[in-house]
Amino acid sequence: MIEPSSPMTLKTLCDRITELSGNRLECDITHDGDNSVIQTIAPLEGATDGTVAFLANPKYREVAKACQATALVVTKDDKEAMWGEENPNRILVICRNPYAWFALALQILYPEKKPASGIHATAIIEPGAVVDPTCTIESNVVIRAGAKVGANTRIGANTVIAEGVSIGKDCHLYPNVNIYYGCRIGDRCTIHSGSVIGADGFGFAPLDDVFVKIPQVGAVEIGDDVEIGANTCIDRGALQSTRIGNGTKIDDLVMIGHNCQIGRNSVISGRSGLAGSTIIGDNCQIGGGAGFAGHLSIPSGSIIGGGAGVPGSIEKPGYYAGYMPAMPHKEFFNILSVMKKLPEMRRQIKRLEAQINDKK
Repeated sequence: MIEPSSPMTLKTLCDRITELSGNRLECDITHDGDNSVIQTIAPLEGATDGTVAFLANPKYREVAKACQATALVVTKDDKEAMWGEENPNRILVICRNPYAWFALALQILYPEKKPASGIHATAIIEPGAVVDPTCTIESNVVIRAGAKVGANTRIGANTVIAEGVSIGKDCHLYPNVNIYYGCRIGDRCTIHSGSVIGADGFGFAPLDDVFVKIPQVGAVEIGDDVEIGANTCIDRGALQSTRIGNGTKIDDLVMIGHNCQIGRNSVISGRSGLAGSTIIGDNCQIGGGAGFAGHLSIPSGSIIGGGAGVPGSIEKPGYYAGYMPAMPHKEFFNILSVMKKLPEMRRQIKRLEAQINDKK
């Protein structure tokens, strides 16, 4: 549950943001605005006295100039573009990333209220399970033998933690999460309702006209500071574990197949699907509805546009986009081979046009 905090001065808010960011987001307050009282954050349009607003996109500079908030958060470049070298007759907070400032400010102004620790009377903690006494275990939770739950972790109602699962400290599992046997969750992770971690990977070997199930004997290993959206599924590996790196954020309704390896600080938007053994590097951005054919690699720093279909490995980091409707396999690859030659074909056509025009 999130509740608003008490009003605070702008300087107090900025100091806490700097501290919370690990000194990565320092702020300069102009126009003697240190003691201005801030109650909440507001959008540029409709902001009033007692609020702070932020400018994250330069195309809204004119809207920001007219904003009536007590304080306006901008970058140095935006400030100079709007007012030049002079300081305007209003309070500004100048920092290098107003959007991140906004995110941290919301955490401070609207802190999450944590329930008291304890185990609900209807929860089932099997013998051999280890639950730190500072944990909060809600109603109808089941924690199987051999599972371990770290300090200050909260487990929502009706969640099932299977045998041998390890969950770190300061995690929050919302209601109706299922963690299958042997999976490992790091510290400070958030897993939203309906997510399933560690279900069997989709592994079947064809034998004549039937399919033989391949036992999925790997697990899922999730690093620290990972967030997993509602109704997302991450399958366990066939032999090795499926892995999610530290700091990665995964949206709702994402499917991650068995043996996938996802790096650190990547983001994967909703409805994306990663077939088995897809490898995503560090600091990648995956748009909503993107699909990966599996057994392919995406280099660190890549951006995959929403709805993009990725049929094979990408060698160089960059921004990749595009999709096509389903068609016969041979036809698709014939079209794809022609598409790759279109830029050169266009240049050839222009040269031929120029030659024809010269002869007229």
